[in-house]
Amino acid sequence: MAIVYNFSNKTFRDITKERVDVVKIASGFMGGAVKVYERNGTVIIHSENKKSSHASVSNEDGQVSEWEIRYAIEHILKRGLTEVNIKVSDTGVVHICNKEIISFFN
Repeated sequence: MAIVYNFSNKTFRDITKERVDVVKIASGFMGGAVKVYERNGTVIIHSENKKSSHASVSNEDGQVSEWEIRYAIEHILKRGLTEVNIKVSDTGVVHICNKEIISFFN
């Protein structure tokens, strides 16, 4: 049975202007436009260029919730679950990118 999330009371705040340091690092890594979002200790870094769209989701406590991953996919990347690849790094950061970019995870 699928879980249906009500995102109306679970929204991330755009903190891009407050996190110029993160934007600078992410821009150097991925290039393109970078936005940073935050909610209750969870941060989503979204970078997008002509070829790819990528979101990194992390939490200061190390535990990212399923709904936060789903939010990043549906509201930040604007894609469906079947249109993305998801990988969790050793540090607990969840990396999500569009399926066309296979080499990102290799």
